[in-house]
Amino acid sequence: MGNSCSGKPAAVPREPAPPARRRRTTSPLADARLSIAGGRPSVATKRMSDVSELTESDVSEQSEWDALLAQPAEETAVRVAIRSRPQIDGESATSLRGNHVSVGDTDFGPFDATLNDHSTQKATYDGIARNVVEQALRGFHGCVMAYGATGSGKTHAMAGERGDAGIVSRAIAQVFAVSGAEIDETHTRVECTYVEIYREQVRDLLQGDAGASENAPPPPPRGRALQAGNRTPPRAKTPPRCKTPPPQKQPRIREDERRGVFVDGCTRTRCRSAEECIDAFRAGSRRRAVRGTAKNDRSSRSHAVFTLELTRTTTRGAATVTQASRLHLVDLAGSERVKESKVMGDGVREAGNINQSLMVLGNVVTALEDKASKRRRGDVAGAARVHVPYRDAKLTRLLQDALGGNAYAAILCCVSRAAADASHTTSTLRFASRLKSVTTAPRKNLDPKDMEILRLRRENAKLRAALVDDGMRL
Repeated sequence: MGNSCSGKPAAVPREPAPPARRRRTTSPLADARLSIAGGRPSVATKRMSDVSELTESDVSEQSEWDALLAQPAEETAVRVAIRSRPQIDGESATSLRGNHVSVGDTDFGPFDATLNDHSTQKATYDGIARNVVEQALRGFHGCVMAYGATGSGKTHAMAGERGDAGIVSRAIAQVFAVSGAEIDETHTRVECTYVEIYREQVRDLLQGDAGASENAPPPPPRGRALQAGNRTPPRAKTPPRCKTPPPQKQPRIREDERRGVFVDGCTRTRCRSAEECIDAFRAGSRRRAVRGTAKNDRSSRSHAVFTLELTRTTTRGAATVTQASRLHLVDLAGSERVKESKVMGDGVREAGNINQSLMVLGNVVTALEDKASKRRRGDVAGAARVHVPYRDAKLTRLLQDALGGNAYAAILCCVSRAAADASHTTSTLRFASRLKSVTTAPRKNLDPKDMEILRLRRENAKLRAALVDDGMRL
């Protein structure tokens, strides 16, 4: 009685604690096996069915990725073609028979293609450049170069004329024809640069004239100046005194582990159509250094390098691969003898620089030929010891990857059939014969990050496939 009136609440019995949750000691695969054996579905079983569907899609994509990322297993020889310009007058000392060219009693060849006086620009492009452009669209670096003596038709073959497009315009048209027909999963970005090597100095041909806006006329009066009550327009502000524009930063040739050899500091123009790209090429060509000589009314005094930079992105499923390639289209200045061209002053110094860089180009080709011959004989150590003098000239330094690196290269050697030019033709054909022994090792230029992601996706797909196979055996 006293206890009931004390006011203390009665003790509530505690509920028994739930049993401790046992730690999982089996793997999802073992759980799946138990579920299959017991006939009851589990979460792991459903996950495995989803994995099998994903694995089938990954396997179907794997063959497509293998074809896209395939690298050539062997080296490729430089493609060499000979083109003869129409003979104007005089006797002919050069004849073309099949893929051979003869100067007097000396025979040269065989070459990959020979183009006579009547060959069209389209035949020239198909014979020397079309395959290189196709490889550039697949992710390889490429180079098409015109070589020959002054007045042999190099600039005509590369630049062409109005109504008769040359190699550069046709290459641009081919690039945009392929990129315009791409499906949704592939996108190509096209940029161009245009530089010339004049007296061993790299100059940007796409850069506008400095200070052009300072000399522009003042804008017409607007607003109150045009009202009837204000007959005299406001006095224009006195423009500041024009100062000498600062010297433009000279482009420099640099080398990067990922990009290779490239020109740093030059104007890079984004091209969204073939017309924009061709207009940029023509604008740069008008700034190129030329001079009239006794051999040529418009003799090129510099080596011009027009480069198309192609960035092609392919997306399939959740994976993306980016290919970045460069296509060099090179119009070399022609070798000349001062006593024949009759140049004076700066023209003599220009000729000296041109001949010097072409001599270095010949030395590079000779060294590459020696290296290739030793590799064919099995003398790998001897081939590794051969020094190739790429750095002796800006031209060979810029074209290092194209001549002996990881690019597809094609050289168009232009000659004249006239007897007066027989010595120049013989020298050009000897250079072309040495080029036939040079080989390159083309490699696709793929983004390392994309490649690592794709490798991890493939490894993940293999592990998921192994998981499904292990469960299906029960």
